[in-house]
Amino acid sequence: MKKLILLFVGLLIGLASFAQKGSAVKLPLIAGDTIVNTGTTSRVIKFTGGYNGAVLQINVALASGTGAGTLTLMGSLDGVNYKTIGSAYTITNTASQSAQFTVTAPLPTFIKVAGAGSGTEVAILTYWYNDPLFQTP
Repeated sequence: MKKLILLFVGLLIGLASFAQKGSAVKLPLIAGDTIVNTGTTSRVIKFTGGYNGAVLQINVALASGTGAGTLTLMGSLDGVNYKTIGSAYTITNTASQSAQFTVTAPLPTFIKVAGAGSGTEVAILTYWYNDPLFQTP
């Protein structure tokens, strides 16, 4: 019985420490993740309770053309009305680049990355995020 209880406690501690570390999540690629010429794109991530902040990384792969434009991070509590968080990232004419945004707690419920092209490019965006849970004493 003691071994069973010890095993159970060890399992709980292991699961709790794994959940608090947070791990990078790659969002699956969808049709709307491409900026074409002066077009726009956006991707929304919903966060629910207990997060200590978030780091978002957007990898931009220039498939063709001349890359130019911006990536803007926005936040919302209701998923409808968004406000810009921090500074925009400028997309340059580079084959591969990476924008990284950090948001500290408290997080808005919805975070949107809005992309806008201003060149003659086809740029494919890949989204990664990490959202560590609050540490409890």
